Amino acid sequence: MNEASNQTGSEVWQDLVSTALVGTDRRTPPDAGRFAAPGDNPAAALLSSAALMSAWRRAGSAGSAYSAELVGDQEESGDPAAAVRAAASAARDPRPLLSTATSARLTALVASRSESLPEYLEAAAKTGCRAPAELLPPLFDYARGSKAVRADLMTLAGPRGTWLAKQNQQWSTFTRYASAPDADAWSSDRPHERIGYLTWFRGKDPAAARALVEEVWDQPGHAAETRAAYVEAFAVGLGPEDEPFLEAALDDKSRQVRAETVRLLAALPGSRFAARMTERLHAWVEVITEGDAVLVKVRDQKLELTEDQVRDGIGEGWVQTEDERRLAKMQPSYWFEDLIASTPLSAWEHFGLSPARLLRSTAANRWEAAAGHRGWRSATLRQRDATWAEAFCAVNASGDMLELLPDEAAERWCLGVVADHRSQYSIHSAPIILSRLGRPWADPVCEALLAAIPKYLPNATRNDVARFFGMDNLAGRWMPPSFAPAVAAKADEIRAEQPLWAEDLDDLAAMLRDRALMLAELDVV
Repeated sequence: MNEASNQTGSEVWQDLVSTALVGTDRRTPPDAGRFAAPGDNPAAALLSSAALMSAWRRAGSAGSAYSAELVGDQEESGDPAAAVRAAASAARDPRPLLSTATSARLTALVASRSESLPEYLEAAAKTGCRAPAELLPPLFDYARGSKAVRADLMTLAGPRGTWLAKQNQQWSTFTRYASAPDADAWSSDRPHERIGYLTWFRGKDPAAARALVEEVWDQPGHAAETRAAYVEAFAVGLGPEDEPFLEAALDDKSRQVRAETVRLLAALPGSRFAARMTERLHAWVEVITEGDAVLVKVRDQKLELTEDQVRDGIGEGWVQTEDERRLAKMQPSYWFEDLIASTPLSAWEHFGLSPARLLRSTAANRWEAAAGHRGWRSATLRQRDATWAEAFCAVNASGDMLELLPDEAAERWCLGVVADHRSQYSIHSAPIILSRLGRPWADPVCEALLAAIPKYLPNATRNDVARFFGMDNLAGRWMPPSFAPAVAAKADEIRAEQPLWAEDLDDLAAMLRDRALMLAELDVV
């Protein structure tokens, strides 16, 4: 058990646990490499190795001297033994360390799980410095619950972070956010490392990344989940040049791969796939208008699905259970949703109606009504169509549709809700809409929020006003710190009549002043 092992710590631990579960008489204990320990028999050796490995895992999570040594810089040396040790640790990071004050601030923000941490990480990542090694484990644990911070964290962590993420299975997916993944990641035997590298490479050179996938696509040993993840990575830098590969992937034996392929082809409005779906939509669907009423329905005709239609994701060939298969035969509108979801939204211009009017349409029956709206929603998200997204927001301001709006449209929508409504709708919807805006919020939005306070006070509870501002998680983080004086002034203005709400504004002003000091440490204010 003392021979060198190429496994990472997390992989050794999993093997030790698996062997302990089935017993050493049925499974040979794994080669524990540097985590090995002597023992009188296999069972004793297994337990000793597990004890050492458990201590290593706990120490690594606390940023121990051992983990810092492995993650730390490696000085150049002519010693072959030193070269071997360096190969097992992170590449050298020449960037300077963050300042002592910045590191101390990061430590405090991580320990308190502060809501200001994402903003501070983003600002720190722009300094061109690296985070101290001992801060990486707690930062990585924090990032497990926050995808939004991972790219900035990996920038701060550098090659240390890429190395460290590979040592812990719970952090392993972070490698895909690295600014420069390991050059050998594509040849790794770990799928998540290859997928992370492919996603990164697609952002740099989509054509070259596609060539990598084409070289290995037919090689044995690639699970359906891995092939589907390869296709999913094509969403980064997706373009017409990817169409031939995706068309071929429609014939993959895995339903999972084909479904992912259909999703991407539906996002290419000029593709052959899009043309086929448009033709089917115009042949199978009719839109009837009578005055202001609009009826969207499947034409009254017998529809015989062919192999090429099933290949494109339509019909009972894509259902998974017998109940679904019976429904698909009885109700053509059961696959109506798939047809709409995979058809370019521009195909609906053929009927001469705006997206807003189509969304207010009725249907021939409840199947078509539900399927139609779900299909339009899926198509809007796939094609990232801002016009349809704004039409959906007019019906219901959902977060996923607000994300598709251009910044100008999102700001206009937010200002409209804040300024024009005098109801609970504004209070409850404002946090959803405000969360879509860029950071920091634009000055007109902040001014509108402060101006709106008197309009909401007469009929709103204290909790309503707190929700309106999102003070617990939005205004304190996303208002520009420069608005601290204006917030304090608004608090003084309402203090006599609404002292409790004035206290909330006092707290908000204090948060903005703290953020100003925090960001001043990084010279980004």
